[in-house]
Amino acid sequence: MSENVLDDLAHGVSSTNDQAFAIETNGINSIPLTERHGTPRDLFWIWFAANVGFTYIIIGSLAVVLGLGFWPAAAAVVIGNLVYFLVGLAAIPGPKAATATIVAARSAFGVLGTLPSTFLSWITVVGWEAVMVVIGTLSLSEIAVIVGLPEGNVTRAASLVIVMVATFTVSIWGHATILAMNKILSVLLGVGTLIMGILVLPHLDVSFAGGELAAPSTLATWLIAVTIIAALPLSWVNYPADYSRYLSPSTSSRSIALNTAFGSAIPAVLIGLVGVAAATATDMSDPLAGLRNLLPVWFLVPYLLVIVGGTITNNFLNTYSSGLNLQALGVKLPRHKAVLIDAVLAGIASIYAVFVFDFTSSFIQFLSLMIIWLAPWLGIYLADIWLRRNTYEPAALHQRGGGRYWYQGGWNWPALAAFAAGIIAAALFANAPIYVGPLVPLIGGGDISILAGFIVAGLLYVVLARRTATPVDLASQTNGV
Repeated sequence: MSENVLDDLAHGVSSTNDQAFAIETNGINSIPLTERHGTPRDLFWIWFAANVGFTYIIIGSLAVVLGLGFWPAAAAVVIGNLVYFLVGLAAIPGPKAATATIVAARSAFGVLGTLPSTFLSWITVVGWEAVMVVIGTLSLSEIAVIVGLPEGNVTRAASLVIVMVATFTVSIWGHATILAMNKILSVLLGVGTLIMGILVLPHLDVSFAGGELAAPSTLATWLIAVTIIAALPLSWVNYPADYSRYLSPSTSSRSIALNTAFGSAIPAVLIGLVGVAAATATDMSDPLAGLRNLLPVWFLVPYLLVIVGGTITNNFLNTYSSGLNLQALGVKLPRHKAVLIDAVLAGIASIYAVFVFDFTSSFIQFLSLMIIWLAPWLGIYLADIWLRRNTYEPAALHQRGGGRYWYQGGWNWPALAAFAAGIIAAALFANAPIYVGPLVPLIGGGDISILAGFIVAGLLYVVLARRTATPVDLASQTNGV
């Protein structure tokens, strides 16, 4: 690749610590004002490419597999993906806090009080890394077989290595490289996905009434479907400031939120609806095989390439943020070296999923469990942004032994109490494959765990912390970031 092309790809990136195709040296540290660059529109491309993914086909089709007809399933896809507007709100603190999402959350939980949620965040992100690697590996191995390579473990192993190298190399380079790559891949993957949608939609049966319901009623089944669909956008809520933190502090919060939200929601809704459409025409219990039945032979390889590319761009964000999570846990390694730890762990998990255990069932179970902590965490995080009017002391977010966010020995107990209450509320109303909450019968066998956890934790935090979570006097701050 020529130097001029690299310059074009890195257009607008002036920071010596954040250049495309060079290792980014910043981690969870406060980003200095001299290194801020870019516009909110950059966020659109980062999130668009990350969400042009096959997982939305799986989740969209799952709404029909649960027994819903076309219209209820389509409504579930739209409603569930509205959570992306909460992801957009979660990106707002990046420029003001000047650091990663999980570190900005120290303003609510305390400098040490974020350790439990940061550990859960890291485990969740590593899980998503493995999920994406598995989908990409299975798709790439199918391409290999189509072009004449032998089917079997050797081909799958080679596919696994290729997907992991592509994923982790870009993540090791960092933020500017992810932005440069995603601007290009957004177009390529978007065109491929559009063609796939055009080819699938003629098979749509809008009169499809559904099958045997997974819950006692249509409403209860619909609530389960909405929860499963919403779990995908919810899985991003501990990342978004990681990608907005390089923007100027004067950047419009509205622009940050909307570019993040629309960049994510547009592909999520459209691809999810393709999954719903496919499930009205063919058996989608095996989504890869099911969708293949509807596509012409000539598009099979491009279709699989879109899946592979989508999983890799999705994992750019997963692996990058996971490295920041490890630093926030206290791992004394540069960000790019922390990513290598994830590469090993995600690789082990992926090997298990590809060669040992059925992937689809483990994926659904993974989705059903993570929302129990993420929804309450998000409720507190957003409530804290509102109470503080999105004002922060960036240096204090990293200060141990004192400072605005040290609270009681580093722990903000009101936030932790609200977090625990939210987790309990979510667990009471969760209806998952491996766990059913004791209050689920009160809602007819549905699932409102996300709503319960989010509202209980957020409201309780507002009540308990309204006197301490106050706006920062910006006039008294120095330009230290």
